[in-house]
Parts: sequence; C-alpha cells; structure tokens
Amino acid sequence: MYNKPVSVRGSADRRGDMRHFIKAGTPDCFACRFRASCFFNRLKPESREYWNGARLSAAFSGDQSVYSEGEKPRGIFAVCRGRVKIFTTDSRGQQMINWIRHPGEIFGHIAFFSGKNYLCGAHTMGQTVLSFINAETLEKFMAAAPETGPLLLGIITNELMAAQLKLKDTAYKPARARVAMTLLRAISYKSKDTAAPAIYGLKRCEIAKISGLALETVVRTLAELEKRKLIKREVKAIRILDHAALARIAGLPPAA
Repeated sequence: MYNKPVSVRGSADRRGDMRHFIKAGTPDCFACRFRASCFFNRLKPESREYWNGARLSAAFSGDQSVYSEGEKPRGIFAVCRGRVKIFTTDSRGQQMINWIRHPGEIFGHIAFFSGKNYLCGAHTMGQTVLSFINAETLEKFMAAAPETGPLLLGIITNELMAAQLKLKDTAYKPARARVAMTLLRAISYKSKDTAAPAIYGLKRCEIAKISGLALETVVRTLAELEKRKLIKREVKAIRILDHAALARIAGLPPAA
C-alpha cells in the first residue's frame, strides 16, 4: 500500500530544488509490490530498515522535470511507481532517450558519484512517485551499510555494459530488431509474466528516440509487426501477441 506523498505541480520552479521531497507519506519499501526488483531487496535486513527510513518522496504528474542537463546532483532517486525517462537533447532540440527507469530502479547515481553535473535530463512518464536520498544521508547510509558500495558498483557496471550493447545494436542491428528490443524492454511490470504482455504509455516518437530511428521508420516497422500478428496496437497500449517471435527478431536467445 502507498501512502499519498506530497503532490508536485509545475516544473520550472523546482529544477534543482529538492524541498518538494518530504518525509510524510513516503512509500513503505517493505510493503511495495516492486521490491523484488529493487535495490532495497538486495540489502541486508538491518540496512533495509535504514534505507526505508532515510528516504524522502514526492508525487509527480506526467512529463514533469525531475532534473535538467547541467544541474548539480544533490543525491540519488528511486522510482517507487510510474516511470522516468532519462534523455539528452541536441542543439536542434531533438531528444534521444538513453534509459527508461521503472519501479524499483535508481537513477541519477552515475552523475552523483562522478562528481559532475548531469549530462542528461529526467522527466516523468505519467503519474509517478519518486524517492530521494540526499548526499549527506547517502554518505551516512553507505558508512552504516558497507555492502552498499559493491551493490552500487555492480549496478553502474551493468548499466555501462548495457550502454555498450545499445551502441552495438545501433551500429549493426536492423530497424526491425531495434524496435522489437525497445518493445520488449518496455513491457509493463504487471503484465510481463502474463499470456498477453503489453506496453502502456509509450508513444511512437518515444520508441524512435529510444531506438535511434526516424519516426517514419518506427511507424512502418510497427505496421509490419502488426500485419504479421506479432503485436496489436490499441488506443493506450501495444499488446504483444507472440513474445517468442518478437524476441527472435530482437536477437535475444531462446527462453530456457
């Protein structure tokens, strides 16, 4: 069960301002349905208590700025509910989405530990609840929970490897494989283990920004996948009809 965190409205007036994150109503990690995929669940029992009590939280509506490129990091974030896109923008205002952070995932940590300003911006995708731990609290937590360092190092290393694979895919994989991979990675948490997994709230332009393809190419590829009855486009979702076939197109190994 989620308590109701403070609601955040607007974006420009709170860039770099963490005062909107408060303790009251912070979601309970122990009762969270996403805890199995969360950093929290990999901590020792005593460290979980500390983490659960150290966080602040805030609720966001859709497409609100969490932080912007060039800002100084003041801590790290965790997604409790909803999604956050991490993106870069070129001189013409075109976006490339580098990551989509799902419930249970942390973000902002790479810039924070680098000691440099953010190279990316972060915007919410739909109704979202975030937790935040500021620099001072995080330092105390890491001192009290020494297993945190190796865990965070492992997360950062895996993300760097994933970024390398994405660059490889962009260079060598055809458009159809890149679209298929984007869809598979965006399957909603609640439907990923069902007979009809689905993607919610992911626009065609966002698929283009994630896959590094032109919008026209994405539109044509989605139409092709639908014609082959691998997916079905609905008003607010894309339903995956043949997960195994889509995985083969994406170049993923067969499920064990």
